[in-house]
Amino acid sequence: MNIYLTAYGIDTRYIDYMNSHDDIINILKNKRVAIIPNAKLINQDRTNSIVAKEELEKNNITANIIDIDKELIDLNNYDALYLSGGEPKYLMDSINNANIFEDIKKFIDNGGIIIGQSAGAMIFCKEYYDTTTGELLIMNNGFDYSQKMIVPHFDNLPFELKSKIKDDIFKIYDNDRLIKISK
Repeated sequence: MNIYLTAYGIDTRYIDYMNSHDDIINILKNKRVAIIPNAKLINQDRTNSIVAKEELEKNNITANIIDIDKELIDLNNYDALYLSGGEPKYLMDSINNANIFEDIKKFIDNGGIIIGQSAGAMIFCKEYYDTTTGELLIMNNGFDYSQKMIVPHFDNLPFELKSKIKDDIFKIYDNDRLIKISK
């Protein structure tokens, strides 16, 4: 299973948190990558996906941004998916509305590479936190590849929020290197 988790990925705007950059570039060398920006709504700033594409291309990696709310994706055309940050609920809503949940599972199970940045990392456990409402609501429709709930940016969460989060979680700190999960 090739699922890799990161807080900031290759978003060079966060140079202080770029500890996973080289790992991601090395994993994606000579790969065709689909960047999925749907953790942010179409009217939101999707610069993180644009920066990821530019950074991959700068490193001679073929990358396309595919908005799965607007266009079909043929996963057979890609070696890797880069799921950008934002809100995990938006991303899962888009995946489900595009009817590609099972396709992504098959992609993973057949050796496809996943890079999950922030919200893109959170959806690889069964339950994840939805923060779109200002409350911590637990969603129960993730991919279930990790037994623990995945919480990126744990070191930068406000204390009030940390006190509401389960103790038995998979914490991703902002300065962590790329983390590979196994089921």
